[in-house]
Amino acid sequence: MKIYLDFDGTVVEHEYPKIGKYNEGAFEVIKKLQDAGHEIILNTYRADCNDGTLEKARAYLEQADEIDSILKYEKKKIEPHPWDWEYFKENDLIFIDDICKNSPLKMVRSSMYGIVDWKSIDKEFKEHGIY
Repeated sequence: MKIYLDFDGTVVEHEYPKIGKYNEGAFEVIKKLQDAGHEIILNTYRADCNDGTLEKARAYLEQADEIDSILKYEKKKIEPHPWDWEYFKENDLIFIDDICKNSPLKMVRSSMYGIVDWKSIDKEFKEHGIY
């Protein structure tokens, strides 16, 4: 499957244009997806900005010991589809993004917005045979 991975509010907490605090569990789930043979594509708002923030996000991901290889990235962000397992399986792709309607989210003190709940996503991926 193609896995479109957002950055802010997903891998890290919201702090754009800075790199926010690491969102616990992100690297471990990304590693499991890579080990299962899925293609990971960085799909972030930062791709639409010409301010160096995309490169900072890529560098942040590349320094993670858990992640095997450099992730691919798109030059333009693709609008994510709502969190919907029928759609994901029919289209052979998944969007992991805090703005996906019905995406598993959790609240953190540092933000008034929810961020991706990697523990819930890990559980769903196991239940749906993603890895």
